[in-house]
Amino acid sequence: MINIKISLFVILSFFAINKAKSQNYVGDDKFKAGLKAGISINMLNGDAFTKSYIVRGYSLGLYYRYKFKNGFHFQTEFTPAIRGARFNNKSDTGYQKINLLYIDLSQIIIKDLIKNSNTHCMLAGIQPSVLLQSWVYNSYFQLSPAARDIALNGMDFFVVAGYQYNKKSFGIQSMVKLGLTNINRGLNMHDHNGKRLGPTNDKGKIHNFSWELSLTF
Repeated sequence: MINIKISLFVILSFFAINKAKSQNYVGDDKFKAGLKAGISINMLNGDAFTKSYIVRGYSLGLYYRYKFKNGFHFQTEFTPAIRGARFNNKSDTGYQKINLLYIDLSQIIIKDLIKNSNTHCMLAGIQPSVLLQSWVYNSYFQLSPAARDIALNGMDFFVVAGYQYNKKSFGIQSMVKLGLTNINRGLNMHDHNGKRLGPTNDKGKIHNFSWELSLTF
């Protein structure tokens, strides 16, 4: 599964590079649209689960950027993204990894750091995210999910901040994303055989945290 994701990432990135010339600010153009693809490190903070460790995630989506005056820009993004966390619960009824598939709808204000240059920028904004699917993995079921669609909130809201480096045909975007919503809605984690997966605090808190590094084209 990981190899398929990496292959898709490389293919789409190559396609985007070849299309990039039509996606730049040109002359007095006011907008730019393109593709963004990235990797991330993610955790789930709070007391609903045992101690979490970082897990790798992926994102691939579209963005639209509009140029205002005085070095300000507005960027909106539509990005499917995989988040979650790893855990050190090795029993047959434990949980070792949770993956969450979100659709991110980022709304970002960008400010040029150098006058009359869009090369170095700071960015900040908000990000509503819609949860599409959750998967829970443990040692007993190996690569097959032990559980799906656990009881989590279907929406999270993030604050985002970061840095953007732009060249003529591509850019690099680094963002920290902090989830403001307690996404726990009771968990209700049971495997295919009806056994409860734990240990959990079903009334505890769960907050997303991510650092994402993306290429924009």
